[in-house]
Amino acid sequence: MSVENKTEGFVGENFNLEDLPIEDPSKFHLLNLKDVFGKQIKGNIETFENIFRPLYQKGFLLYHREVCSPMAPVVQVLDHTTGQKKEMLMFGSNNYLGFANDEKIKEKVIKTVQDYGIGMAGPMILNGSGSMQKELERKLADFKGKEDAIVLPSGYQANLAWVNSLITDSAVLLYDEASHASLIDAIRLGKKRAFRFLAQNMQSLEEMLIKYRGEDANRDIFVCLQGVYSMSGEVADLKTAADLCEKYRAYLVIDDAHGTGVLGKGKGTAEHFGVSSKVFLTMGTFSKSFAVTGGFLAGDKKTINFIRFFARPYFFTAAIPPMIASAVIAGIDEIESHPERVQRVLENAEYLRSELDKAGIRYIKTGSAVVPVFPPEGSVFRKIALELHHEGLFINPIEPPAVALGTERFRMSVMATHSHEDINRAVAIMKKVFDRARG
Repeated sequence: MSVENKTEGFVGENFNLEDLPIEDPSKFHLLNLKDVFGKQIKGNIETFENIFRPLYQKGFLLYHREVCSPMAPVVQVLDHTTGQKKEMLMFGSNNYLGFANDEKIKEKVIKTVQDYGIGMAGPMILNGSGSMQKELERKLADFKGKEDAIVLPSGYQANLAWVNSLITDSAVLLYDEASHASLIDAIRLGKKRAFRFLAQNMQSLEEMLIKYRGEDANRDIFVCLQGVYSMSGEVADLKTAADLCEKYRAYLVIDDAHGTGVLGKGKGTAEHFGVSSKVFLTMGTFSKSFAVTGGFLAGDKKTINFIRFFARPYFFTAAIPPMIASAVIAGIDEIESHPERVQRVLENAEYLRSELDKAGIRYIKTGSAVVPVFPPEGSVFRKIALELHHEGLFINPIEPPAVALGTERFRMSVMATHSHEDINRAVAIMKKVFDRARG
């Protein structure tokens, strides 16, 4: 049965996984679902379950793996294919600075719970801004070299907040085509006028700036790009972007989720390039280096205050709990008082790259803590991923639609708490599995 057929024939007791084009399970991607989904949601749910469940049970979909221990260089993982816990090297976490299980940070969080309880039970605009949350806003603003900051329960909401409160109907947003899904959704939900420039391509950006500034000398133009690109680990050419925005009178907004805590002595990509003063608004998350949840926006005092009153994702959302605010405050203090932690993660990333070179493993050379590694044979990507899992290496298999078909990769994230021995073991496992895949 070909994928041109719709949901009929893919649901119910007569469904047969072999009817789909997945003789090699690595060849069936979520992108293929558009060819088998029909018009009714119940049928689509049943179709997805019939496709997903056998692949998951065989271990070909390594998603939502259950980690049964604190996030650390070595973790306990419940292997869903065997039902047994196993020890694994963790190279799939964004716990870049090792804060997820830091004793000093945990002590401060515990004390915060004792002093302030577990939550505010409502949005800050009406129910009150807790002392810890207000301290965090001040701390973040200073950390990012800005006048003020606003905190939200997630980075996703932070992108929704600024796009839908600052971009007017006459404004234009120019954004990198590799931008995070939250920015794309913010554009769609707000029905904003937005246009993509080629990924990390400053010539493409300038061509669009010339076009839209030329059409209207007075319109607002916003430019948004990531400081560190999550799927490639590459660092944005922020210096050129800042110069272009200054030249064409555009507002520069940076999504610095993966740069904060790693670059610029921990303060982020703008600090790394020395252009903090040229960045109109910095967006970031607490879910990477700070190892908790939440997002923030940092900018000038008037703009941040405007967002507080006009961003629906902010004022219709409950405040982050005080213990999360405390964890981030403690994390910022740790970055500022122990810069060697930031240096350590960068040194570990460089050591990993050097070991991959020695092993003859292809990867993207980056200046961040994210190191994407390419398999020797893309057609058996999921089989390789499963073998890496069985060998005790936890890394993220990245496949379509997260990346383009044919560019599947394993995303390795390096932590300051990794030892050289951890890195050596990880590379040895990869070489062993990759050599087998080459035959």
